[in-house]
Amino acid sequence: MKTDKITLPEMFDNIADNYDRLNHRLSFGLDKKWRRKFVNHLSGKEYKTIVDIACGTGDVLIELQKLNAEKYYAIDPAEKMLAYAKQKCPNSEFVISGAEEIPLADNSVDLITVVFGIRNFEDLSKSIKEFYRILNSGGNVSIMEFSLPDFFLFRWGFLLYLKLLVPLSGRLSKEQKNAYKYLSASIVDFARKTNVAVVLEKSGFIKTKIHKLMLGSVVIYTFYKE
Repeated sequence: MKTDKITLPEMFDNIADNYDRLNHRLSFGLDKKWRRKFVNHLSGKEYKTIVDIACGTGDVLIELQKLNAEKYYAIDPAEKMLAYAKQKCPNSEFVISGAEEIPLADNSVDLITVVFGIRNFEDLSKSIKEFYRILNSGGNVSIMEFSLPDFFLFRWGFLLYLKLLVPLSGRLSKEQKNAYKYLSASIVDFARKTNVAVVLEKSGFIKTKIHKLMLGSVVIYTFYKE
């Protein structure tokens, strides 16, 4: 997958230095609250091994430490993003890789998480099959991603905000502005074309729960493997 003649990992590396600051600002700080809620939904169960896919700069990885797993893997194809994550959670094992070919053994993981990253997968179906391969029986996969709100007025406001996202980003380089144009457009494109629950079910996962935040603009999908 290419974006303005560069790969997605290169694109993310280009915005790594400003990524956290801009995410907090553009979401009015709500992204921190969403991540906390995401991990709270996973509490109450013991996990020996947790894998955070599309880890990025590690903000989710920090929250996942609350689950007290024995082993954490942080996987992302963007090397510079992972370097920031390593500074935050040095006790994890960091792997530069996409989600389509995960370098972990079959049936070796208790929990897989993906937060605001699934829409950037090069091959979604192949990635979900990889999740199924590495997950233990009874293990969970939990995904948080943007969606389009059900209520039409809120949906209109959400779409308008996404169009204004790049102008609100402030003084960015051309490369960085192009990256955020892609990111905002990818939210709408993915939400209109992809039913995450159906993709998971087709790969053999069983629904535990689907939880909506912000009137459906953010959705948490939690499924398990029998």
